[in-house]
Amino acid sequence: MFNNFKHILVGVLSAVVVIAVGASAYNAFASPAVPAVNTNDVAQYGNGNGNGGTTGGNSTQLTAIPASDLSAEEAAALLFMREEEKLARDVYNQMYALWGQPVFQNIAASEQAHMDEIKLLLDRYGLADPALAPGQFADANLQALYDQLIAQGSISATEALNVGALIEQTDIADLQARLAQTDNADIQLVYTNLMNASYNHLAAFTGEQGGNGNGNSGGNAQAGQAGQGQVGSGVPQANVSGAVTVHGVVNSYDGMGISFTADDGQVLYVDTGNMRYSQSLGFAPVAGDGVTVVMFYGDQGVNSAITVTMDVTGMTYTFRSETGQPLWAGGNGKGNGGNH
Repeated sequence: MFNNFKHILVGVLSAVVVIAVGASAYNAFASPAVPAVNTNDVAQYGNGNGNGGTTGGNSTQLTAIPASDLSAEEAAALLFMREEEKLARDVYNQMYALWGQPVFQNIAASEQAHMDEIKLLLDRYGLADPALAPGQFADANLQALYDQLIAQGSISATEALNVGALIEQTDIADLQARLAQTDNADIQLVYTNLMNASYNHLAAFTGEQGGNGNGNSGGNAQAGQAGQGQVGSGVPQANVSGAVTVHGVVNSYDGMGISFTADDGQVLYVDTGNMRYSQSLGFAPVAGDGVTVVMFYGDQGVNSAITVTMDVTGMTYTFRSETGQPLWAGGNGKGNGGNH
């Protein structure tokens, strides 16, 4: 059934892209290749222009980047991405209501942040917001797609996770295509931030799939490591032999990870894991904060934070042990003001 649905989904998505912006890369509907690792085993996503600007839900930061002329293609892309991010949020909220898996609730909150970032651009360029009530879409093809995804995800928790992975694969492909269509620095930055997070979300869903959908990772991008988000489940230790320390400035924080520009100009994304655990620590970096991140490149294709130290306060927040074990797995561990 899933294979048949996947073929239907590809057809619907292709139609959406043709109508909305012309062309997209749905032949990349299979899991996208993970971006190459640099010499320090740190994953880099996007074009890494190192300009230090960001949206991150912060309009002050966004206005620091000069606005450029907006083509009809760029405008259509923004309108489409606003509704596509909304589709993801609405589907995940429904899947959480149906199956109660924290991964859906956490990633739905992240998708809301993505919608907010696109909305800043819509306002900036004077575009009318197409977003309607939950489960409703101005684009008829997206409405049909939403209905199909809800039907598929309602079959079982496993199918719901399959739907989540398909949405993130599609989002990555769409963002890659739209990045190639724009030379506006502000739009490029927002799309890059969203794509970074989508890689993280995809790893979370595929990790949950590997655990038969029974994990309680809460959206952790490293959940594929034998269900490591489960409380008291014998969590394995990760390979942290390539751990590095990187200093930079925060671009955005989506509740599950940080996009930041390193001192050498590289734009990086690091997974901080379970959203509820981070909230319990009081961890809430904002755009412009200076941070020192100790992280390693995990086998799910994302950077994973061991600690994050805030420049202004000197506070160190610990997300994993020095052996890579997620502290939220056992519900233990707190941020502290001590040195790492």
